[in-house]
This record gives sequence, structure tokens and C-alpha cells, in this order.
Amino acid sequence: MRLITRKILIIATVLSSYYSYSQENTTEKSHSLPDRVFAIDFYLQRALPSGDNFIGNGLSDGTGYGIRMQFDIYKNIYVGGALSQDFFSVKNTDVIGEFNRATKFNAYLFLGYDYQLNDDWNITADLGYGYSQNKNRQSTEQGGGKFRDTGNVFRITTSIEYNLSSATSIYLSPSYESISYNINSAPALEDTFDKGKFINLALGIRFNVRDYRNVPLKDADNQELIDLQNRDRDDLSISEKRKLYFLKKKEARRLRRERRRSN
Repeated sequence: MRLITRKILIIATVLSSYYSYSQENTTEKSHSLPDRVFAIDFYLQRALPSGDNFIGNGLSDGTGYGIRMQFDIYKNIYVGGALSQDFFSVKNTDVIGEFNRATKFNAYLFLGYDYQLNDDWNITADLGYGYSQNKNRQSTEQGGGKFRDTGNVFRITTSIEYNLSSATSIYLSPSYESISYNINSAPALEDTFDKGKFINLALGIRFNVRDYRNVPLKDADNQELIDLQNRDRDDLSISEKRKLYFLKKKEARRLRRERRRSN
């Protein structure tokens, strides 16, 4: 687990440095950031089992990681999908069974809202629903077996996000999970094995693709670029669309530099 965590941190650091350098200077703070149309997240997570059930009473606090992708569908509303995996040790075999560790895997879809507080800060909130699986493992002394419990996860995820640049941000994300397990148990034990609950706290990095189409161009641009902006977008070639996109992106950075100097 330590090796996995170290690799994720190294990858996140390298990606952050690359995007920040190649797309814009990270010392520039955003000014009226264009709307986000796509984002991909990588995060590390601390997962805390809770509740009076076999999860809350049987597992110790865990550590995990995950990836999320989201797409803007209307104004600040987005949809997406996520994968996550958390690792736990067993603290009470009398409650959870003869295992010594467990791995929880989630795969779910979500719908959420993205609110920009100001040029530097965003908050997000979304509701997710999907598949969950616990892979329970025994030690050699216990028999070395592997057993799986499956169910459906309902997840509420929030985040407070700081924009390092228009392309990269970091965030802190509290979340809550309720999992309904499909475990055959005696009627007297249904309340114990029917559901599991987790409270999570994640720290992540988010890479953003934004819509620069509505960024105005300054009057000093040459006539060719002004003509590109005034033409019907459907009539532009791929290379002309690319040229216009990066010009608007450059102009958005210029506006942010001017905002910073004026402050």
C-alpha cells in the first residue's frame, strides 16, 4: 500500500508540473475563468467505517485512492463516473468473520453542481450511485481464503477547490457512502449485515479543460485572426479552429495577468 501511495504521489506531482508549465504560468491567478467542460481527478483518501454494523464494528480505518471524470452538460451541472479502491485491516473477527484484511472497490456514476466562489475558489457537490464490492482475505493461519461481498453504493461527495491555474487545481473532498450489501444472513442479523457506512476525506488534484470560445480578442490582433473570429465556426478547418482556440486561451491568460497587476 505504501508503494502504491508513493507512485500516485509521484505521478500527480509530475502531471501537475507538466500541465502547469505547458499551459500557463502557475503564478498567474485566474480572472473570470471560462466554464469547465471536462475534468479528470486523481486523489488519495482516508476512509472511516462508521455505524453500528459489521463494517463500523469490524474494520479499522482504511486508506485508498481513486479517479473521477466529469463532463459539463448544462451551465454548472455536470455528470461523470468514478472508480475507487480502499484497503482495511480487520479489528474484530467476531463481528466481521475470520478475515484479517478487506479491500473495497466502488464503480459509480454521479450528477453534481459546480459553483465558482471567485477567481481562485470553487465548491462542488454531487450524488453518486453504482456498484460496490468487498474482497475479504484470510491470513495463512486462517486458511488463506478469499471471499467477496457485493452491493450497491450511494455516495454524497463535496469538495472545496483551489485553482492553481485554469488547467490545474487541488481540492479537499469530504464524502459519505452508504452501501447496501447482498449478504445472505439470518433474519436476526439483517440489521448488522444489511448496510455499511463510510465517511471519507480525500485530497486530490484536478486537471481541467475549459471553454474559451467566449473570450474576447484584443483589437491589436492581426487581421487574419480577427477574420477567423468573425467567420462561422462550422466553416473553419481543424487547423483554423485550433489556432483560434489557442489564441483565445492566450487572451484569457493576458486578462488574468492584468487583473493581478491591478490588484
